[in-house]
Amino acid sequence: MVNSMKFAPFKIVNFFRQHEFSAPYGISQSDSEPLTLDELLTYASPERHRQFETLWLGYTETQGHPELRRAIANMHDGIDARDVIEVVPEEGVFLPMNSLLSAGDHVVAMQPSFQSLWEIARATGCELSFWQQRRTEDGWHFDVDELERLIRPDTRMLIINFPHNPSGYLPSRADFERVLELARRQNLILFSDEIYRFTEHDAGLRLPSACELYERAIVLGGLSKCFGLPGLRVGWLITRDAGLSHELQEMKSYTTICGSAPSEILALIALENREALCARSIDIVRANIDVCRKFFGRYPDLFWIAYPQCGTITLVELAADMPVGDFAAAALREAGVMVLPAEIMLFEGNYFRLGLGRRSLPQALERLEPVISNCFARPGTKV
Repeated sequence: MVNSMKFAPFKIVNFFRQHEFSAPYGISQSDSEPLTLDELLTYASPERHRQFETLWLGYTETQGHPELRRAIANMHDGIDARDVIEVVPEEGVFLPMNSLLSAGDHVVAMQPSFQSLWEIARATGCELSFWQQRRTEDGWHFDVDELERLIRPDTRMLIINFPHNPSGYLPSRADFERVLELARRQNLILFSDEIYRFTEHDAGLRLPSACELYERAIVLGGLSKCFGLPGLRVGWLITRDAGLSHELQEMKSYTTICGSAPSEILALIALENREALCARSIDIVRANIDVCRKFFGRYPDLFWIAYPQCGTITLVELAADMPVGDFAAAALREAGVMVLPAEIMLFEGNYFRLGLGRRSLPQALERLEPVISNCFARPGTKV
């Protein structure tokens, strides 16, 4: 049995637990505009609508609804439904780290990244090395040469996340294939968090899924981000390695056991209309980028921002003497606007996370403007 006391506090979850549902406005949410149930059901075929309304609310299949697993597999080349395990999204991180890692294993993970992607390994007793995000003139970058130097003969798992949370960075196809070749060279388990896949603003930028190219990859996907359905709590793990799949399913028997019957049918409706739902989310992000270019463009000496080519989030630097934590506190106190400081994501620097996926972002930025004036009105600053 896992002893939860060995895990460090989950800082970002604690932050959102405290502020997400109490602050009237926010500029740091990571998801796309969530749909209502009525909105999602308008996409349903008559058959799916009847299936949802007459649904038997018993236990579901442990590996996931067969039709749902087939729909997930069909989004990937060379993947079969038997390669798919339905999970709750965060469970999809918990299962591999607990079932496949042991104390003393060496693990390479990206930094910054969602805390559980590396915290569970740390708590298990693994030795961690971090592949660090670097800022360039063009935005953010992860250097594959640096990754190669971090991998050791005793490395067991490489943990990656593209499109990247929180920068929105996406590597080139050549760099991505090189990452996979580094894993293949040492037969590493490659855990690939692809929860933001399908949020590419230009579909031509989309990378193959790691599970399509590397047989020892375990891919995490789900409906929480570009599909606008975080409340369904539907995600998936994909691996072509039968041995790894068996270990994951054994561990799942000690967590959720099976999925939610209503959520499975609603997830099927979403995946059968995935192009429309993803286009909806991307349209919102593009519109918000236009708004942000105008808004932050009024303060060229105060904010630095690299707009992403994919995903719903990016990082903004506050180029001022005021710590971003103090700015976030002022935004919450004076305007009811939630701003997530980068330090909550365990990332150094005077940055905050900007969420581009919510329709309410323009209103939140409007509320933020007087806070900026109050905090930074001085000669040379455009306010």
